[in-house]
Amino acid sequence: MTPDKAPTLISVPVAPLLDRLFAEADAATSPAVSNLAPEELQRLVGSRADYVQFYGLAKDLWLPVSRETGPLLYMLARAMRAQHIVEFGTSFGISTIHLAAALRDNGGGRLITTEFEPSKIVRARQAC
Repeated sequence: MTPDKAPTLISVPVAPLLDRLFAEADAATSPAVSNLAPEELQRLVGSRADYVQFYGLAKDLWLPVSRETGPLLYMLARAMRAQHIVEFGTSFGISTIHLAAALRDNGGGRLITTEFEPSKIVRARQAC
């Protein structure tokens, strides 16, 4: 990144895209999760055996990094001068965008990300 160029994270189109995605995440609900008894929700969240069931129920829920954690990921990747990043669990892509912005500002690189829920993969690809 050149000194006269704004960081990708706060430039157009990235900053408005992140604002939109965070707003969508804040508004998202999941009837399947909302209808669970609190005890059952806690059991599923903490279960090593039933994670597939939980993620199936939570497929409509955004599981994003927070507005504070995203820039932290960006800064850590920048400070490390990362050129290769592997992310596990893109959800709808908010953390992925932060990491990709860091790679771009580092001069390029490769970001590999995964997602367990197929519908979230489709949605993350549509976000951009």
